[in-house]
Amino acid sequence: MKMPFKTSAYRKAVVCLGFSVIFAPGTAVAEDDVTIGVAMNRQAERRWAVDREAMEAEAAKLGVKLIFQYANSDPSLQTSQVENLLSQQVDALILVPVDREAAGALVKSAQADGIPVVGYDGGTTTAKLDYFVTRDNASVGTLQADAAIAFAGNGNYAIFKGDSGNDVAQTIAGSYEKVFKEHADAKIVFDQFISGWSPSTAQANAENVLSANNDQVNAFVVTNDGMATGVAQAIRSRNLAGKVFLSGLDGETANLRLIAEGVQTMTAWTDLVDHGRAAVRAAAALVKNEVPEHDVMLDLSAGEVPTHLVPISSINKDNLCKFVTTDAPKGWTSVEEVFGSADACK
Repeated sequence: MKMPFKTSAYRKAVVCLGFSVIFAPGTAVAEDDVTIGVAMNRQAERRWAVDREAMEAEAAKLGVKLIFQYANSDPSLQTSQVENLLSQQVDALILVPVDREAAGALVKSAQADGIPVVGYDGGTTTAKLDYFVTRDNASVGTLQADAAIAFAGNGNYAIFKGDSGNDVAQTIAGSYEKVFKEHADAKIVFDQFISGWSPSTAQANAENVLSANNDQVNAFVVTNDGMATGVAQAIRSRNLAGKVFLSGLDGETANLRLIAEGVQTMTAWTDLVDHGRAAVRAAAALVKNEVPEHDVMLDLSAGEVPTHLVPISSINKDNLCKFVTTDAPKGWTSVEEVFGSADACK
């Protein structure tokens, strides 16, 4: 039988005393007793540092402890890391799954021990999360595809989707499909998931699709900024910069620079501060048997999960200066890094 969420929080406090305590429903957990494990997928992109900073800021505000682990896109490593976190008797788990199917076993293992699981960024399809915090990924796909259509009309499109085992990639890909069904005259000349979101694989595929189509590719609909950097190299090598559409996601400095240079057309931005803080708030609430606020009930195949949707927006050449100088998180980037001159946005 699944134990109440608060059980694991008190287990650490009472097990060494050799007695058990029964708490009435709604009893608050002492702040110093709450530890939240955070199992991240990877940390290569700058955005994951901002997520962590936002989580740490909210944890400090709530008086809870965080333990971070990074799996570097290795599902086996993530399994061992989650097992390690559970062995440390964490009270809740925030999980960024490497593989949305394999991660189901991790969710079930935690929940069997009375530990609530908050899915972060990507969901699971083989187990029902207790809560989910994610950007509005369906809107990301729509935003990117609509921008591509506006740029390229009935031209040739190459679609570079993220890792097929990732829920984010699948959701964004679903929006691509919906948009392009409404634009039957647009010709899809390439449409593939890219294992591990690999920039080098994306570059190689972009070079191949350009060669196969005599450089007649009007738009590259690319799910994230990492892969977009690879595609940008292929575009530049064919002297097509500014002549073809290129999308991304995350607002990485390298990609903001590509937008400033006219190579990349746009990138989608997620409010990462809201993202990180919402996850910690939800995890802490679940430990105390409270019900976190949510925006929607999202169906993740294993059942509907209360979900907080983090808003997204578009960054392009028109609003690039505003983003860099006003909207970006502190320390995310700078005018000089993006434009090569500190005076560019004056």
